[in-house]
Amino acid sequence: MFRIAVREVLARRLELGVVAEAGSVAEAIACLTQQTFDVAIVDLVLPDARGLAFVEHLLDAQPDCKVLVLSAIDEPTQMAELLRSGALGFALKSQPVGEIVDAVRCVLAGGRSVPEVSRDQVDQLLASKDGWPLERLTPRERQIFDLLVAGDSSKDMAAKLFISTRTVETHRQRVMNKLAAHSLSALFRVAQRHGLVG
Repeated sequence: MFRIAVREVLARRLELGVVAEAGSVAEAIACLTQQTFDVAIVDLVLPDARGLAFVEHLLDAQPDCKVLVLSAIDEPTQMAELLRSGALGFALKSQPVGEIVDAVRCVLAGGRSVPEVSRDQVDQLLASKDGWPLERLTPRERQIFDLLVAGDSSKDMAAKLFISTRTVETHRQRVMNKLAAHSLSALFRVAQRHGLVG
């Protein structure tokens, strides 16, 4: 329902055609193989993947596409991470319709758009290398981190990532060391602090 509302608003207010829409990452990836896009509006919370992972995949597939992330979650650290990954803008579902449309226009023109309420914090995080500790992790370590906070066991992670349990344990220890987390509870608190879990 929300996707339909967004489509209707854009069709009335922007000089753009909505050429595709998707309700899952799998559907969106299929769209990417069929046509190119000037701008993509991506929800942060997706049913089958993290929004960040899809944004990175989208920009790998179509580097010229401008990305606006739309979310109900007002979390400056996530906004900064998405901007660092290549998205040009972030809008909140709670913003007035006119502001969301303006964010789409801004991103389409190549500008950066962030909700005013979070702008100062996002700017500080983008200026500081220490503002997002998860950047210390390698891509594989980040996968392990995400699976750990989701509650997966080492055996489950090994099966999902097609690596040995021993390799999982090695990556897990490196994640704990880099984030100065001495227990799974501490690791979970890191995830909570950065808005990655409820």
